[in-house]
Amino acid sequence: MANHLPGDRLRWGLCTRCRINDISVYNVRKLVNNVGFLYVAVSSSLNIPMKLTCRDCSLAGLCLPHALSPDDMGQFETMVDQRSAMARGNFLYQTGDVFGGLYAVKSGSFKTTISASDGEDQITGFYLPGELFGFDGFDDHYSCSAVALEHSSVCELPLSSIDQLVIKLPNLRRELDRLMAREITTDQSMLLQLSRRTAEQRLAAFLVSLSTRFKQRGFSGTELRLSMSRYDIANYLGLTAETVSRLFKRLKERHLALVNGRTIIIQDFEALHRQVHGSGGQ
Repeated sequence: MANHLPGDRLRWGLCTRCRINDISVYNVRKLVNNVGFLYVAVSSSLNIPMKLTCRDCSLAGLCLPHALSPDDMGQFETMVDQRSAMARGNFLYQTGDVFGGLYAVKSGSFKTTISASDGEDQITGFYLPGELFGFDGFDDHYSCSAVALEHSSVCELPLSSIDQLVIKLPNLRRELDRLMAREITTDQSMLLQLSRRTAEQRLAAFLVSLSTRFKQRGFSGTELRLSMSRYDIANYLGLTAETVSRLFKRLKERHLALVNGRTIIIQDFEALHRQVHGSGGQ
């Protein structure tokens, strides 16, 4: 296999041209350290991936252990399980499953959903590399389902490990508290959007948030290649897919953003940001 991992072929750390049956299996001739993956001379016939430590991971600055000292990091790494990669559409856990632990996205992306009273699934969040999720399970059982939006993998922090580590590592406990508080803040912000903001403001806020999160991960903040469908975006924002399509057309007319399939090019970030608060130009 030739060495071909150009930027336009990388999406959340995987080479789409090299993909075999499992994202963790490549016959790579050079060292690759991109968005949580580190593989070198891995033979597809052996089917053995190299394990990437937290301190070597390119997502370490965004993930749970970033607040830990080198000594604490060593203890933390012994407790973390790196799960096998998952295909798009597979469930990591489902509503009602016994809480097993927290998950950090290593590659790819996930969505969490909850079943509404009418039987329809409501998307409650999207999670990108380095982001932690699974807090909905702290009440013994998961209240949501987590689904892979693309070929993805996670690192798992089992419940038994959490109980041990928060006693040994006070900094980890503080970081978990901070992340749980951020989850609550995000939920409150979403409730505000659904109750007070217009459809245009909701979509603008979503794009601004994605742009910021992409930049934090070393990707372009103006050219966003999305893993979620337009229907997923509409569901999350409490809109219809048709409304989202009309809004994207309006953004194009105002020279704020261009849409090509699942690629969004933000033309004027500042104007888009102003629109979130209702002060964008007409």
